[in-house]
Amino acid sequence: MPDRTLPRSGWEVRANLVCTLCARTVGTARGPNAQPVTMTSVRLVDASHAEAVQRLRCPYCSGRLWLQDLEEIYVDRLALTGEDLRPRRGRPRKALRAS
Repeated sequence: MPDRTLPRSGWEVRANLVCTLCARTVGTARGPNAQPVTMTSVRLVDASHAEAVQRLRCPYCSGRLWLQDLEEIYVDRLALTGEDLRPRRGRPRKALRAS
């Protein structure tokens, strides 16, 4: 299987939703980096345009919306435990070395 079809763990796709006719940015879309691309969240510039964006139409001129300025971002952060958040006291332990 080619590498492009396998999802990369911890990576997300972020892009702007832009009209193809009037070139206005209506919002931003985010989703996992997998094929086919499925967006999990869309943040709108104006909340009153939600119905038009659900139909993938521009709320101003009814043109088609397009994903533009696509970028991949790494979002898989390490979860901190209680021990990681507690300050360490004293000198760190010496690392064992094989002689």
